[in-house]
Amino acid sequence: MNGHPPESAKPKPPRRWRMMGPGLALLVLGGTGLYGLLSRTTAAPSATTPPGAPMPQAHAPAPRPTTLATKRAETPAVAPAVTEPGKDEARVAKEQREAARQSAREYRAGRFNAFFRKEVFVEELTREGGARIVALRNELADPTALQQLPPGAQFLETKPEPVLERMAMIDLLFELAPQEPTAREAMTSLALTPIDSSLPDSVKKGLVGEKYDLLFRLAQVDRQLAVDTYSKLENPRLKDLLREALFAGLAESGAPPDEVRRMTAHL
Repeated sequence: MNGHPPESAKPKPPRRWRMMGPGLALLVLGGTGLYGLLSRTTAAPSATTPPGAPMPQAHAPAPRPTTLATKRAETPAVAPAVTEPGKDEARVAKEQREAARQSAREYRAGRFNAFFRKEVFVEELTREGGARIVALRNELADPTALQQLPPGAQFLETKPEPVLERMAMIDLLFELAPQEPTAREAMTSLALTPIDSSLPDSVKKGLVGEKYDLLFRLAQVDRQLAVDTYSKLENPRLKDLLREALFAGLAESGAPPDEVRRMTAHL
């Protein structure tokens, strides 16, 4: 046979492999594995071929020296990065708390902006789920921001920035509470959390003020829950300080005086 082989004898071009998942992706990164899949060897005619014997087909595919399984075995496995669960959870919690502080800043600044849509802002927070509410609760449960204030700081006349920020967080919980049970639970939990007696007096006063606001706001959202929360307070002195917050919140909610007396008769 002289000349080129007939068309039917020509080898078909190799198919293009598709990327179909992590297994092939690792194979591509290995380099040699991909080359073994796509390359083909060429069989050259033998110099001792007897006359009259049929010529071997040009470009006939020869057996691959290694199998796909062997190539995969040769590709070094990449060990996944190991992350300690505790460190990862702490990082996520820190990011969520920072996001909660940022939300409080935006809410506080927006209230003095004529173009601020409070309903839209609260709706967006609601769509984020309970993670933002948990972050608000965790941030308010941590008195570090108050501890960093100068000794003897006053909260009544001129409130420092950390105090204003924490007040905005309570306002956010109040806005979320009508639709989110998690927000009501957070308000109840914060109101019932004991105050560490070893804290400076200025910090303890600030925390008492926050509990006052929480109970006052909670009574406007859920009257019975506010009464039940107040009845669970264990510190008698704190109970005396917050009694006014409960009654004022019930009155602000629109409860008639007779209903207030009925609900608080056992207190």
